[in-house]
Amino acid sequence: MKSGVKYYIHCIIGILIMLVFRFISPFGPVTEVGVKVLGVFLGTMYLWTFVDTLWPSLFGVLMLGFTGFGSFNGLLSSTFGNPIVIMLFFVIMLTGAITEEGICEYISRWFITRRINNGRPWVFTAMLLLGVYLLSVLTAPSPTIFIFWPILYSLFAVIGYKEGDRYVTLMLISVVMAASFGFATTPFKGALPGLLGNYVKVTGTAIEYLPYMVTAAAISLTALAAILLLMRFVLKPDVTPLKQIDAGLFDKNPLPPMNLRQKSLSFALLFFIIWVLAPSLLPEGALQQLLKDTQNAIPVFIITVCCLIHVDKKPLVNFKTIVSKYMIWSVVLIVGSALTIGNALTDEATGITVLLKQILTPVFEGQSPLVFTITIVVIACVLTNICNNMVVGMLLIPIIHVFSQQIGAGSAAIACLSMYMVCIAVVTPAASTTSAILHGNTKWLKIGDIYKYGILMSIISLIAVLAVGLPIANIFFS
Repeated sequence: MKSGVKYYIHCIIGILIMLVFRFISPFGPVTEVGVKVLGVFLGTMYLWTFVDTLWPSLFGVLMLGFTGFGSFNGLLSSTFGNPIVIMLFFVIMLTGAITEEGICEYISRWFITRRINNGRPWVFTAMLLLGVYLLSVLTAPSPTIFIFWPILYSLFAVIGYKEGDRYVTLMLISVVMAASFGFATTPFKGALPGLLGNYVKVTGTAIEYLPYMVTAAAISLTALAAILLLMRFVLKPDVTPLKQIDAGLFDKNPLPPMNLRQKSLSFALLFFIIWVLAPSLLPEGALQQLLKDTQNAIPVFIITVCCLIHVDKKPLVNFKTIVSKYMIWSVVLIVGSALTIGNALTDEATGITVLLKQILTPVFEGQSPLVFTITIVVIACVLTNICNNMVVGMLLIPIIHVFSQQIGAGSAAIACLSMYMVCIAVVTPAASTTSAILHGNTKWLKIGDIYKYGILMSIISLIAVLAVGLPIANIFFS
């Protein structure tokens, strides 16, 4: 069967799921509107998983308008006018402008040219992966991978590594893992803003950025260290060629000093990060409230100023150029539609949350908070490597809210760990964009190796979440 035929079969199945549920009678606590909303959710989830994330996001919102849950105007407004979606749009623009100006090259070059790397294979490996992580935190996983992979290709050619060597395989996969850790650390980019917004809708409380980021950073750095130890003492790739590494190897084509445009945009990014983290540090008061109220608006302000200010006779941010080259519309649309559909799914008018409680009570009833947390995080780890991470997060948040109340656990801590875990998806090609990039590198990687080492590194991440993240999250969100 041709891939084109498969595509349309999956499209038909997803659309039929939405349509069939319109003819199913209400059952249990689920209302007539709830049945239709459930059909839209399941159909959209299917399309997200097997078809695409762009047009199904739009289609899901449109189909929600036929359920009677809300007016088309209201649903479109909540999808495209949501402050989280607007913030995400302008954050992507800011990171895109940073990439466009070549600032990422300076960050990556700094980590691999430290003299401490000279003749020390594992120090060099650690510094490179740390650079991947930091750059992914500041920008996005995909461009980070495409910056560091060519660096490795050049290195392999110079020192004699070839396709299939264990160190080559492990490093290319580890770069994707480190980029995923960076993606999971920043709650104001990618899928996380949508999941955090859905958590607020379901629970009525918010998860602050700074506690989340501290927890996520601790998990990420622990997992990176564990992967390095696994490589060095268990997998034991041949690193003898790396002993000839010298910082000068990467400085044959030195970068010029950062210009005014690059410095200005670096300052803009730093200003944004400080602004969104400050409310978690400041005591309650007028200033803290002001910063909190303007968190979603501050990237809009920054881009406005960067479009206004001209350096070298052109704006710091060329709006048209950056949007056309760097805007990730699939991410913007999936976050907006997920917020709208997720809010409908968990609304009291649908009765779906009550149904979930009835179905899952026998499973989770009587479990200790620790066992419940471990179960949820393991489910998140498994499902995120099969389904879209937004889908997994949206499914888990109402479950976490309902049953954490019953067993006396803190829902924020469990949700924090689950949201982190759903961002670590590298095993199957459909798991995430980064996973698709990984599986697409057939020149350097074997599919069997991706599955073997991807699963192993995912398990390490899971252990880090539970061993390191859980105690820290309980401190912050107790």
